[in-house]
Amino acid sequence: MNPTRWVLPRALSLSLLAMIFGAATASAQFFDPALRSLDLSTGPVARSPRLLGMGGLSLAVPDRDASINLWDFAGMPVGLAADDTTSTLDLRPATDALSSVSRLSSGRERQNLAARSTLAQLEAVYRNHESGGVFGVVGDFSSLRWDHPYARTAEVRQGLLHPQVMPILGGMVPRVFGGHLAWAAHMRFRSENVEDHYRSIVSNAAGDYIDLAGGQLPPPGQFTPTNIGVTTTAYGLSTAYAMGHRTRLALGIEHENNRIEATNDLPRSASETSETRPYWIGHAALIGAFGHTFEYGVDGIGRVSNSEQDWRFTTSAGVGAIPLSGRGHLLTREDKSSELHARARWSPGRATFAGSLTTAANRITIDAPDLNDASSLNHFINQAFSRPGADTLAFPDSVVHGQSRRWVLGWGGGASYRFGRSTLGAEMNWQRDAGSTLVLDSGPRRIAWDVRAGLEHPLGTLMKARIGYVYHWVDEDDYTAGNEFKGNAVSLGFGYAPAASSWSIESGYLIELRNTDFPDPADLHQSRQNLAIQVHWAF
Repeated sequence: MNPTRWVLPRALSLSLLAMIFGAATASAQFFDPALRSLDLSTGPVARSPRLLGMGGLSLAVPDRDASINLWDFAGMPVGLAADDTTSTLDLRPATDALSSVSRLSSGRERQNLAARSTLAQLEAVYRNHESGGVFGVVGDFSSLRWDHPYARTAEVRQGLLHPQVMPILGGMVPRVFGGHLAWAAHMRFRSENVEDHYRSIVSNAAGDYIDLAGGQLPPPGQFTPTNIGVTTTAYGLSTAYAMGHRTRLALGIEHENNRIEATNDLPRSASETSETRPYWIGHAALIGAFGHTFEYGVDGIGRVSNSEQDWRFTTSAGVGAIPLSGRGHLLTREDKSSELHARARWSPGRATFAGSLTTAANRITIDAPDLNDASSLNHFINQAFSRPGADTLAFPDSVVHGQSRRWVLGWGGGASYRFGRSTLGAEMNWQRDAGSTLVLDSGPRRIAWDVRAGLEHPLGTLMKARIGYVYHWVDEDDYTAGNEFKGNAVSLGFGYAPAASSWSIESGYLIELRNTDFPDPADLHQSRQNLAIQVHWAF
């Protein structure tokens, strides 16, 4: 078996996945899809180190930062005012790491994938409950680096910076609907930058390693982007109507504009693509409860985008020769997607039972320019092949009509029980993520499920300790064999809240060891680590 069979194809497709599926309402074009592809994302417990320390339980254990409300569950700015009863400041530093290694026939080892992310999130909110007004700033200053083989002796090292800030202003609409109507306006500013560096794989007596300081190599082609920058500005408005004491119906709309620039600057050539990609995003959520024991939430998001991408290229043809250059229309892109999330929780006494359902669909259509368009890249490639001296260039494939689709279905369920001041919980989650393209037809279809368990127990009156366990199974492609993997993870966590104090600190750490679930002479194995800390201050 090829030791890079599993991780290499996934890693090489990260940039493509980011371009296709990076349209989330409050996420990023590249950062969040890359984390999901690397399985570094903590998902529903990303804002709660407490739940991370309990094995990643996200359904059946009530938590201050993972409640079924308009902010924690639906992510709607209009829910920020009611997320807490006081003004708050939250700081959330975190880091994730991944390493994948296989054994070579010579007895040495080969590193197939390495990644590390650092996250620094800020949430500062001022709430005036007399007037119902709220002002908040949500910031995210994160970075990611991942290395993977590009060829037998070469690797590509990709680095990503992801700063984002979102101010939110909201309040109650006076003299309308009896004070039951809330509103919020927000803006988002984000700048992402992805840099690709090609390096030699470092080989020594122990093995081949991709995260060491190998020599710099030129990119594989003059049209291959080595730097991609995304500048995002967005603005939106959301509103919520209170239908009773605990039921809220919320609607929101956002316009997001992304300016995407991809470049490859070499000593004798330069290539660039540019695109302005706007998104209209509609958002609706219903949060409610029956009595004092049953609560539920339904959240839906729809996105639509139409954009055009342009290209520019020039290369030297030698001293005294006319440069080979061109510019024009590259392709048109249409993106339509939708998501639905539902969650319910029932708490009769000390026990809690919960369940969730998730669906998502996405369709992206790519079309080439008209055949008569002399500025198209297809026309440029055809003309360049007949030009003397141009045969040494590595031209990309012609742009053709293409369509990709994605369908996601997932569910989960769990229960927890409080023994005095201790809490014990367990849950199961299942997900199927299927894709298809016109070129490759159906596939891949990824199926994953896990079983989680966690315990929280007080250590005196000021501290709480947590422990958790996760069994994880994943089939990277259900249509083919030899893609099944199993993992075991353990987690630890601590919480500290001083008596009569307005601040507290939470921490969680999870480590997972993953191996193949099929006969594998290469003994491919991975390790993943997640560390998260939260400092919470109420004032």
